Amino acid sequence: MRRLASLFLAGLATLLPLVISIYFIYWIFKTVDSILAPVLKHYIGHTIPGLGFLITITLVILIGLISTNIAGRKIITWWENLFIQIPLLGKIYGTVKRITSSLFSKEKSSFRQVALIEFPRPGIYSLAFVTNDEVPFMEEEVYTLFVPTTPNPTSGWFIIMPKDKVRILDIGVDRGIEMVISAGMVNGNNFYQNK
Repeated sequence: MRRLASLFLAGLATLLPLVISIYFIYWIFKTVDSILAPVLKHYIGHTIPGLGFLITITLVILIGLISTNIAGRKIITWWENLFIQIPLLGKIYGTVKRITSSLFSKEKSSFRQVALIEFPRPGIYSLAFVTNDEVPFMEEEVYTLFVPTTPNPTSGWFIIMPKDKVRILDIGVDRGIEMVISAGMVNGNNFYQNK
């Protein structure tokens, strides 16, 4: 029985990552495919599995193509400026735009360092990203920090914390983002760097 249990656990450990990965890909496929399903059903008369997915991916690639050439950038800048003029929507859009630019940019991130802080209360630790180390209206030395949520790092909390309460980690920002998205399953090497 012990041998069977051991073999069962070994088989489970082998199959589980594969099954979860396939299910995750299937879930993404179904979610993206269902975005255009009602529109396609209206025009075609029935649904074609995968067509909504292909059209959505093609549209995203097309928008990426437009946004990377000069004329397209001008149109997108004009559209963004129009968006920013709308009172509440403009603030939300601007904030989300800056965060997503930091996450997906190939250039230097707006996040400077990865930090470990006690948040939301003492005894509970959270990963945070240092966004600035100078705040003019504070008398003590502080960091401004962004504490992302898991698994969606584009939302989170903005906090200001004294530098002596912040532990800077010796990992890159991209590694920190991986840790947040994976809920800690991907961890950093050379983790602590006291400052």
